[in-house]
Amino acid sequence: MKQKKIVAVLAAVLAGIAAAKAPEADPALVDEVVAQLMGQPDLHTEQSQKPDGQAIRNDAVRRLQTLEVLKNGALQAGLDKDQGVQNRFKIAEASFYAQEYVRFLERSETVSESELRQFYERQIRMIKLQQVGFATEEEARQAQQLLLKGLSFEGLMKRYPNNEQAFDDFIMAQQLPEPLSSQFAAMNRGDVTRNPVELGGRYYLFKLSEVGKNPDAQPFELVRNQLEQGLKQEKVRLKIDALLEENGVKP
Repeated sequence: MKQKKIVAVLAAVLAGIAAAKAPEADPALVDEVVAQLMGQPDLHTEQSQKPDGQAIRNDAVRRLQTLEVLKNGALQAGLDKDQGVQNRFKIAEASFYAQEYVRFLERSETVSESELRQFYERQIRMIKLQQVGFATEEEARQAQQLLLKGLSFEGLMKRYPNNEQAFDDFIMAQQLPEPLSSQFAAMNRGDVTRNPVELGGRYYLFKLSEVGKNPDAQPFELVRNQLEQGLKQEKVRLKIDALLEENGVKP
């Protein structure tokens, strides 16, 4: 008798499992997941092999159903009432919208042909720098007064020598850290930084001694698409920095 009861219970459980119906997947959400999956680079590594659209859609449905089942499990377990879970959800939500806003700005940004050409020139620009370093900003500004009185930068280097002055190679201007990269982009040969630049706890005056171009740079037309994407990203970064500053956040 006992064995018959066990068999009956198992049969009932199996019947319940067989009768269980997977949650419905919103077609609009399925389309969105399919678009995301189709955008993954590994689907296009084999150019001769066309992606299986129905298999991808089935995969999208299973993913959404899995998420829905697990989400319902979390709600039934009361995780939505857990303060730590709520905090992590808020952070994830803010991060999601922030990333979507960045993508929106990149899609909305436009660049002209002349802007692309100027951006390209900046990317291939190589420069030589001369520098003098000081322990404090006050000392650096006092040295600036000597330049204004007629002392040459070379003379200033001799008056305030340091081991770093022996470096005399061309460097890629766009690879310099900020604020140097932006400052040197607007400087011409022979120009000296208007204000002391703080780096590593010291203050420097820089002179742009020579300007050249990277001899190994690829032609403009070959890298045009990368340039366009890079310039859009730079414009977006500047807009975001300005937005942060307007709202009291240091970029």
